[in-house]
Amino acid sequence: MNYEYYKIFYYVGKHKNITRAAVELYSSQPAVTRAIQNLETELGCRLFVRTKSGVEFTHEGQTLFNYVNIAHSQLLKGEDEVSKSISTETGTIYIGATVTALHGFLFDFLDKFHSVHPNIKFKINSGSSNGTIEKLKNGIVDLAFVSTPCNPSKTLNTLKIKAFDDILIAGKNFENLKDKLFKLSDLKDYPFVSLRHSMQLRQFLDDIFTEHGLSVTPDIEADGADLIVPMISHNFGLGFVPRPMAEDAIARGEVFRINLETPPPERHICMITDPHHPHTNASRLLIKTIQALKEKTAP
Repeated sequence: MNYEYYKIFYYVGKHKNITRAAVELYSSQPAVTRAIQNLETELGCRLFVRTKSGVEFTHEGQTLFNYVNIAHSQLLKGEDEVSKSISTETGTIYIGATVTALHGFLFDFLDKFHSVHPNIKFKINSGSSNGTIEKLKNGIVDLAFVSTPCNPSKTLNTLKIKAFDDILIAGKNFENLKDKLFKLSDLKDYPFVSLRHSMQLRQFLDDIFTEHGLSVTPDIEADGADLIVPMISHNFGLGFVPRPMAEDAIARGEVFRINLETPPPERHICMITDPHHPHTNASRLLIKTIQALKEKTAP
């Protein structure tokens, strides 16, 4: 079956005129005539008869056109559905994010973005910085949100979108540390809660202790940053967490901040995109919205 013949047949039947069909098809009149003749040969019957004004269907031609017209309408509907799926107001955006990026930026941002674009859906895949970046490179997610320190390859585009700090917190059993100022070395003998050794944030915190000439072995190690605050609120030890992740627990009085003479250096939440990965209009809109927000809040 030659679908191009049926397309030409549809336009000839629509206009009842070979010349007008050729114009709409950006083709020539002889090419259109030849295609109709070939289709008639394949089917073994005449489809049109010539008139002074153009052409008219034969009985067989009218029967065929009734089916082709339905098929053409269905194809147009299909194109419309695909267009909707890639429009800026519909579609699904696949997002990879670390827990820190979710709590520190993405939840609030997506809440506002979704209120403006309610028909855009999100599929969020959380994980470590390295795992999230790998998913981006493999095309599993459209864009990635991670926190520094991270090491994306130079082939990826990285945009720092929000700064945040890490704070040291403790539960009620350590209230003797409340409202005082400490050097990190003053706390080296207390139990600590931290992430497992292979994670980027754990390396960042280990480097901080090393800069102070300290080496601390955590009493409890967690697989995710979202587990640290609950563990600390249950008095398993002290621990560094991104400030946005601790604010609710601090407000409820479950944990408190320990004041340090030298706080950890500032970190950033980053948006990472792959210029070699195709984007839908919806994901482009989200990226442009974040870029505009970054420009608006830049000092």
